[in-house]
Amino acid sequence: MKKRLLLLLTLLMVIVAVGCNNTAKEEDTLKVAMAVPGAKTDGGWSQVAYTGLLMIEEEFGADISINENTQPADYERILRDYAKDGNDVVIGHGFEFSDSALTVGKEFPDTIFIVTSSNVTNNKNVGSISNYYEQAGFLKGAFAALMSKTNIVGGVGGLNIPPIANDVKGFEAGAKYINPNIKVLTAIIGSDDVNKAKEQALTFASQGADILMGNANAASQGVYLAAEQNGLYSIASIFAEYDKFEKTLISCAPADMSKAIFQTVETIRDGKYKAGFELMGVKQEIIDFTYSPVLGTKVPGDVKDKMNEIKENMSSGELDVMKFVK
Repeated sequence: MKKRLLLLLTLLMVIVAVGCNNTAKEEDTLKVAMAVPGAKTDGGWSQVAYTGLLMIEEEFGADISINENTQPADYERILRDYAKDGNDVVIGHGFEFSDSALTVGKEFPDTIFIVTSSNVTNNKNVGSISNYYEQAGFLKGAFAALMSKTNIVGGVGGLNIPPIANDVKGFEAGAKYINPNIKVLTAIIGSDDVNKAKEQALTFASQGADILMGNANAASQGVYLAAEQNGLYSIASIFAEYDKFEKTLISCAPADMSKAIFQTVETIRDGKYKAGFELMGVKQEIIDFTYSPVLGTKVPGDVKDKMNEIKENMSSGELDVMKFVK
């Protein structure tokens, strides 16, 4: 009888120990949720963020969640629901989530809220990270000017929000840095409509632009299609679908928000995060300039050398693009 009782007690202790260990494991698991404005496979803005989220899952063993195609009317609700679900970090991917993060952040002081492409912070539990979009635009503009034969280039922006507007300003500044007399055609169409972006790009092509840049999330595809239709080169922003547009897409200034998101969550995980605003660019290796595996071979060596020189000067601080941006 005593042996049976001792055996039962031992089994009970083992079960309790395992249960406690499992509970501890569950409590220690980092939970990260993200709301994105588009599809996680949009080939652009939202997909880059999703890539960062997958990196967090793989590297940290985090429990991740994502809400795609998040509508403005649902911003607060989605962020609030994620906080209620016990997420340690809630990310609103885009400037447009700023106000909602600040509002919901007050309600959940133990949750860290991060907004990308914004400068908002309450210096407590709401912070933001942004890419140096003027630098990205500057690189694209400089390359466009170096490659143009007509001395006319065009840039199409999508939503009229600071990240895109600043990128377009940088594009113009970069082109004129290379050639003060170049004609730079730019427009912000105010939406992510592919057809609208295509029509605007076609208009620029009809006006003589022989290099077309798109920064319009998924609508950038309209710019690439317009360029392809006219036998022109195009430049991507954020993320380049080189394999899909191999006949036109020659380069890209990737603003690797996936890496920026990953690095920020890493500091949160390590207990080193202080809510604030962080701007990341060439120096932090977040912004770069790449070439198509196919069309990149058509870029002259002296052009690549000049682009490398510009990047190096940006990284060192010798070249401050803001002195050229109007």
